[in-house]
Amino acid sequence: MVWRMMAKRGRLIVIIVVSIAILFLASGLPVTANGSQNSGQNNPGGYVKYTLDLLNNTLINGNFVVTSSALVPHGIAYDPSNGYIYVANRDPTGIVSVIDGANNTVIATITIKAYLEVWPNGIAYDPSNGYIYVADLGLDAVSVIYGATNTIIALIGLGYGSAPVGVAYDPSNGYIYVADSGSNAVSVINGTTVIATIPVGSDPAGVAYDPSNGYIYVTNFASNTVSVINGTTVIATIPVGLAPWGVAADPSNGYIYVADSGSHTVSVINGTTVIATIPVGIGPWGVAYDPSNGYIYVTDSGSGTVSIIATSVSTNSTSISSVITPIMLTSTSVSTNSTSISSVITPIMLTSTKPTPSVVPTLVVVVAVVVVVSIATLLMIKLRKP
Repeated sequence: MVWRMMAKRGRLIVIIVVSIAILFLASGLPVTANGSQNSGQNNPGGYVKYTLDLLNNTLINGNFVVTSSALVPHGIAYDPSNGYIYVANRDPTGIVSVIDGANNTVIATITIKAYLEVWPNGIAYDPSNGYIYVADLGLDAVSVIYGATNTIIALIGLGYGSAPVGVAYDPSNGYIYVADSGSNAVSVINGTTVIATIPVGSDPAGVAYDPSNGYIYVTNFASNTVSVINGTTVIATIPVGLAPWGVAADPSNGYIYVADSGSHTVSVINGTTVIATIPVGIGPWGVAYDPSNGYIYVTDSGSGTVSIIATSVSTNSTSISSVITPIMLTSTSVSTNSTSISSVITPIMLTSTKPTPSVVPTLVVVVAVVVVVSIATLLMIKLRKP
């Protein structure tokens, strides 16, 4: 028990160090362009076509790195019911940015309240039973929600110190795969029962299902690798960039996109081979695929931006010849798919010849570091408890 607690603390320290390094790196770099709009089109995995500055709602051609931002985007997900991209920002205000994939602009911001004692992370939906599975890192468990009634029907314990993070659903077998960052394993759930535990690399974090081959891809944050699972067996281990976290599959080309948070790149995997590396913003974290436009969206946690990657088969539904600089207006209430959202940002588009992402004072970065350290302290307190 003692060695497991020490190991978990060690892995937590690694995550904290990388997070702080990303934040300080973001505070000291100038705003730079890593490529024009057409740069990298010969890359088989794709290239960054646009960079969306979340704070200013500014869409920029190519891969631009913003020095710092009040927002720290991490998780990202696509909603097929409305075509929107949702970005969870780990900043003191707990903001979720809502992006319309049709024009790649922020159409709303939603403020939520975080509960650190639970700390929900990954989430997956099982259409076969209507259940929603949420990884609760703070509880070392997975909460099962019945979508029809929005009630929790089960709490699946994964063992003390398991620290679950990523979750994915495999429609080929109906299983739920959970990355247990604290136990270096993946728990396989059928319904509400854990049927297998699969050893993988150190600090597994992101999980994705590839419909083109039926494999499960798991990012190992501290091992700099991706484990490939077929059913309940690891069939390959793929070296990628530093500190990989988010992962998503693009069914249009059969590629897997991995956010290398420590390398500021995205590794592109075909089957079990890395075929390309794409430079993005600082500290890439979450990855999502939008089937309506064929783009891959990557949250840049240290830049306060979202890198929008065009793949070789992306449909170009958005075309701009210069930077779009919106003027922000706020309305008191807007209804989106019968859901009322307050303080929605409505952009009015103007064009300018040069990108002008604003530089937020370094104080913002310091505040973000304090938040990271505070979270770490809370977890350390939890680890001391029997």
